[in-house]
Amino acid sequence: MYRLIYRLNIQQRLLLYFSIVILVAITLITWVIYNHTANEIKEQSRVNLEYIVENASYQTDVFIQSMELATLPLLMNKEVKVFLDLSGDNRFDKYYYSKEIKKEMHQIMLKNQHINLIYLLAETGQYVLSSDNYIRGEDPLASKKFYNEIIRNTPDKGKISVLSIESTYNNENVISIARRVRGNLSFVPKGILGIEIDATSLEKLWNIAQFKNGTSLWIFDKDGRIVYHPDEDWLGKYIGEDFHSKFKDATANSIRDEWEGEEMGFYFNQSPETEWTLVAMQPTEVIYEPISGIRNTAIISFMTSLFIALLISIVFAKNIVSPLRKVQQGMKKLEVGEWEKIKPLKGTDEISSVVSSYNKMVNELSNLIDNLYESELKNKAVLLEKKNVELQALQLQINPHFLHNTLETISSYAVINDAEEISDMASALSKMFRYSLRNLEVVTVHSEIDHVKNFMIVMEHRFQKKLHVIYDIAPDALDAEVVKLSLQPIVENAIQHGLRKLRYEGSITIRAVKRNGLLVIQVIDNGSGISAERLIEIQAMLDKNEVRGNMGIGLSNVSRRIQLIFGEEYGLKLTSQPGGGTIVEMEIPIIEYDSLRAISV
Repeated sequence: MYRLIYRLNIQQRLLLYFSIVILVAITLITWVIYNHTANEIKEQSRVNLEYIVENASYQTDVFIQSMELATLPLLMNKEVKVFLDLSGDNRFDKYYYSKEIKKEMHQIMLKNQHINLIYLLAETGQYVLSSDNYIRGEDPLASKKFYNEIIRNTPDKGKISVLSIESTYNNENVISIARRVRGNLSFVPKGILGIEIDATSLEKLWNIAQFKNGTSLWIFDKDGRIVYHPDEDWLGKYIGEDFHSKFKDATANSIRDEWEGEEMGFYFNQSPETEWTLVAMQPTEVIYEPISGIRNTAIISFMTSLFIALLISIVFAKNIVSPLRKVQQGMKKLEVGEWEKIKPLKGTDEISSVVSSYNKMVNELSNLIDNLYESELKNKAVLLEKKNVELQALQLQINPHFLHNTLETISSYAVINDAEEISDMASALSKMFRYSLRNLEVVTVHSEIDHVKNFMIVMEHRFQKKLHVIYDIAPDALDAEVVKLSLQPIVENAIQHGLRKLRYEGSITIRAVKRNGLLVIQVIDNGSGISAERLIEIQAMLDKNEVRGNMGIGLSNVSRRIQLIFGEEYGLKLTSQPGGGTIVEMEIPIIEYDSLRAISV
């Protein structure tokens, strides 16, 4: 791909770049506008279905409540209560109270035209219907069976149940609103009072005629049975376990699925009053129909804009390339060693500046090439020499006060005590000098700890006091590599500045562990500590790679040598507070032993 691009001339390449930029820009803008519009249309469709469902749900709940209130006169009627307490063989009283109850039922039906039937069922099998029909034929046990069927789905304590069942006296599906009622002789319910409503009555409430574009509204109960559907063949049928579970498991009130082989968008809402689920359904092709028109318009606009933009790009590319071709001719002569100037171009644009700079370049290029290589070699040699000198200078810094005090101590012992202490000190000092003269930049933690122990022998004889040092070294850290002479200066600094004010009664802990690919060494003392201002000053000096005598030879020297060997990101970190001791922490990378041999001088 790259080879193909670089075979093109500048004009062709500019035209290609312009085309890519234009194509990306127009595509992005078109996609954003189309996607935003499509989402808006989908959202509007969802809002429309939501409005239909919410409005229908509200109207349905109000309708059911009004039907419930319509039966209140019967609920409090004395004849109803007496009728429920009648025995089955009292025919005269049964006839009398049935007649009175029917009168009240007729009054209710006159006021509520949506009611098809009002029924009163007693647990004895006796019943009263608002019409002169019988309960599902002439079977004498039919009323008892129907009572048991209703009582199973009717809650206690007088609450209503809204059921989708077959009618009391025929096989048509109706909506039944029923509640338990009691007689005069007991608080225990003795019967069922209910009304039947034709499911098509809901259509008048919802104004189904206003639904367009294949939108429909239907209802199923808590068991998944369809209570209302525009297609009467669906009434009373089960919507199916799979479909029912999708409505129950939906995280939102909308889903997309197939209904009778056609993809539909559903919005639904469950009514707490009836425990029905109202569903508004609309074909997805109706939802996407406006989007298709927008897509076609977007494609036409995209192609037209792209064509116009390409024509303009051709003109711009040609205008840019024309003066560049003059520069190209001069460059071709330069390729064959003809150091000739190009005739200056008129104007002050970038291309004219390129020509002017080219002419200056021709005059200086030859000398520059000769001097460049020599200068680069000199710079590398100087930098290498400077680093070596700086490294050697840092290593050669030895505390003259320490040597002086140690020699004085040995001399004093020699005068006063001709004992083993002189031998111990001399042996320890000899090992220290021998260790410091080793021609290595890095050593093992084990070697560095041995050096510190020799140093402590000398210091204990010097101060005539046993100094308490704890060596907390992880076994796997003993062979790790550290900078030579890095621990002893830090320990010396802890003694001089940390424990001195405590008359050397404190303790020093040297801890080393491997952690996250690093060797972490801490020198911890419980001495007098450092003030916050002084701590900030010392840490700033270490961060700036400054080596100052007033910091003590230890910290500045060690920090700088660590950075020269392992990198500027490593070094020393101090943590301290007045009276709370000091922690000096060293972090260096863990490198294989053989690879570090190359660092040795």
